[in-house]
Amino acid sequence: MANILDKIFADKKEELVGTQSSRPLSELKTRIKSRHKPKPVIPALRDGKGSRIIAEIKRRTPFKGELVENFDAEAIARDYADHGAAAISILTESIHFGGDLDYLDRISFEVSIPIIRKDFIFAEYQVYEARAFGADFFLLIATSLDKNQLCDLKALGAELGMPALIETHDEADLEKAFYAESDLIGINNRDLTSGKTDLNITRRLLKMVKATGDPTLVCESGIKGREEIEEFERAGVHSFLIGETLMRAESIPDKLCELLGHEKTA
Repeated sequence: MANILDKIFADKKEELVGTQSSRPLSELKTRIKSRHKPKPVIPALRDGKGSRIIAEIKRRTPFKGELVENFDAEAIARDYADHGAAAISILTESIHFGGDLDYLDRISFEVSIPIIRKDFIFAEYQVYEARAFGADFFLLIATSLDKNQLCDLKALGAELGMPALIETHDEADLEKAFYAESDLIGINNRDLTSGKTDLNITRRLLKMVKATGDPTLVCESGIKGREEIEEFERAGVHSFLIGETLMRAESIPDKLCELLGHEKTA
């Protein structure tokens, strides 16, 4: 039986047929030529003092529905950039998450920190699309891609100046990331087939990652408080991708400051 992740990818593949027809690859390549070079990603996610949070802009989810009233992607991005986020994640999937590539495009001109396109990417066209609309790096979900797809899409991103954040959820996913020689690995604590989160996934997989070298490591999903960030930093995590906790906060700036260990805004 198909799960929600399979459904999202199936819908994305169907949608992409129309997208490629209305916006040919040649148009994307022309847009890329007019773009500034991608911002440095790895230094933003692991260098310097203090905690590093990839703050996510996500309108809704298939599991929780609408996350924020009076959604304003650009205003949220400015709050993130002004209050200490190391990078911004923008959900661009439209059917299930209410995202839009236009959010990515507009925000890319407004903030000086790196932006990741977070979507369900399986085709080279989507990698070109990410760069054409202003992404500095992009997400690849190991669970839904084979190891050769990961390598090919990661390599194309590198040609365009964008590293790929390879998202893993279990040991099999990590093996794919290692095969692709990824130096930027995410551990997603959320089971994308059910929506459930379990921070023990990061606790378990960290040992496997640390035994293989020193990739830049991102903990994704399920982080709600400062104590969890401090625990995982001590264990070797470099950065944290946080969406729902921020999007559902009464004050996004105050919640971001709390997670970073800073005083609240005035």
